[in-house]
Amino acid sequence: MFASLLEAKVLEKEYRNHYNPRRPHSSLGYRAPVEFVVSC
Repeated sequence: MFASLLEAKVLEKEYRNHYNPRRPHSSLGYRAPVEFVVSC
Protein backbone atom coordinates (compact mmCIF):
# COMPACT_ATOMS: atom_id res chain seq x y z
CA MET A 1 0.00 0.00 0.00
CA PHE A 2 1.09 3.56 0.60
CA ALA A 3 3.21 4.93 3.41
CA SER A 4 0.83 7.86 3.91
CA LEU A 5 -2.29 9.51 2.58
CA LEU A 6 -0.14 12.25 1.07
CA GLU A 7 1.88 9.68 -0.90
CA ALA A 8 -1.33 8.16 -2.26
CA LYS A 9 -2.65 11.57 -3.30
CA VAL A 10 0.60 12.53 -5.02
CA LEU A 11 0.82 9.26 -6.93
CA GLU A 12 -2.83 9.46 -7.97
CA LYS A 13 -2.36 13.01 -9.27
CA GLU A 14 0.75 12.00 -11.22
CA TYR A 15 -1.15 9.08 -12.76
CA ARG A 16 -4.09 11.30 -13.81
CA ASN A 17 -1.77 13.91 -15.28
CA HIS A 18 0.01 11.23 -17.28
CA TYR A 19 -2.98 9.10 -18.31
CA ASN A 20 -5.90 11.45 -19.01
CA PRO A 21 -4.31 13.63 -21.72
CA ARG A 22 -3.19 10.56 -23.67
CA ARG A 23 -6.26 8.31 -23.39
CA PRO A 24 -8.58 8.29 -26.43
CA HIS A 25 -12.06 9.67 -25.71
CA SER A 26 -15.11 8.64 -27.73
CA SER A 27 -16.48 12.19 -27.57
CA LEU A 28 -13.32 13.39 -29.35
CA GLY A 29 -13.57 10.86 -32.17
CA TYR A 30 -11.42 8.37 -30.27
CA ARG A 31 -8.54 10.81 -30.17
CA ALA A 32 -6.58 11.80 -27.12
CA PRO A 33 -7.24 15.32 -25.83
CA VAL A 34 -3.68 16.30 -26.77
CA GLU A 35 -4.27 15.14 -30.37
CA PHE A 36 -7.65 16.86 -30.49
CA VAL A 37 -6.26 20.22 -29.41
CA VAL A 38 -3.43 20.03 -31.93
CA SER A 39 -5.88 19.26 -34.76
CA CYS A 40 -8.11 22.28 -34.03
